[in-house]
Amino acid sequence: MSFRWFFLGALLVACHANQESTHDGRKQSVLDIRDAEATCPPIALNASLDDLVHAIVSNMGLKAGAGSDAYVVPSPSVRDAFAASVVSTLSGDTHKACGLPASYRSFSLHDGAEDILLVAELDATGHPAPQSFWGTYASRRPAPGTRALVVEAPHPLFDKNTPYESRAVFSEARAEWFLMAGAHRCANEGSAGCDGTTTACGGDSAPYRESDTAHATTSPFFAIHAELSRSTDAPFLQLHGNAQSCPDALISDASGTYSDAGVTARLAAAIEARGPSVGRCGLGYPKTGCSLCGTDNVEARMTAGSSQACTEKGTQYGRLVHLEQRPGLRQIPDGGTPGYQPVVDAVIATFTPR
Repeated sequence: MSFRWFFLGALLVACHANQESTHDGRKQSVLDIRDAEATCPPIALNASLDDLVHAIVSNMGLKAGAGSDAYVVPSPSVRDAFAASVVSTLSGDTHKACGLPASYRSFSLHDGAEDILLVAELDATGHPAPQSFWGTYASRRPAPGTRALVVEAPHPLFDKNTPYESRAVFSEARAEWFLMAGAHRCANEGSAGCDGTTTACGGDSAPYRESDTAHATTSPFFAIHAELSRSTDAPFLQLHGNAQSCPDALISDASGTYSDAGVTARLAAAIEARGPSVGRCGLGYPKTGCSLCGTDNVEARMTAGSSQACTEKGTQYGRLVHLEQRPGLRQIPDGGTPGYQPVVDAVIATFTPR
């Protein structure tokens, strides 16, 4: 796939990158901004976000799949600096855009009737060119009709079609933030060091891996989530897939309990009203054969107030919705199959626009 590039203006200065070794000896970009007045405006891109997400995920499958060891684990300082640069860039700060790693660029593109900002590992020809596999991020300027909602896809390869579903929710609901992880959850062998175990990577149940962004606080994805949790009051919708013997959707706020009040209950009812069956964690779930309720999800814990989300639960749940979905509910809609459209429509009905 090829894309045409149009520059909003000449870049006023180049952003210089040094190298810092990771824990395993690989290199990560550490940015050295030589001029505090430098600006790095976004590049105007004539491509759809849907096409870009498909291209990025396809490339990810080739280069950052399970067992690839492609995901670069940043140091805490680099992780946090990257997250701050991404959130500031997506908020329109062209100075902070100069602080992005060399493999990352900022873009503007049309999404429906609006322009959005994008930060991604794309090269100057418009093709994916990842080096760190830290994810793809987008924002929409708040305006009448937009929704203060963060849509997240933490497992873009393992949970099939959730990147495309997340993009559809972001675009059709006019959500203001989109976060997609950059590698398979089982890309690296190293342990995340956080609570919980999984059989997702094959074999016996084992600790979550460092490349699993829903269970690793070392990830830039987690740090960007944390930045948005602190700097906005937006709710979060994190989309997952499962193949357990569950209803079409299994929904929770990741607390382990259920409340009839709040956005999680409203979204559950809205999905159910559109036909899919819905299980509610804390109300008959988890149970044998259907147990994925997100209680060890690090993004949910952080937003619930935990300062040690890797190992400790939060105390104020309700802002993040954790949605597990059977394969049929996350299919790409076609003429005869609704796929994930009921979820998209339910989100539009649940989250109030500005």
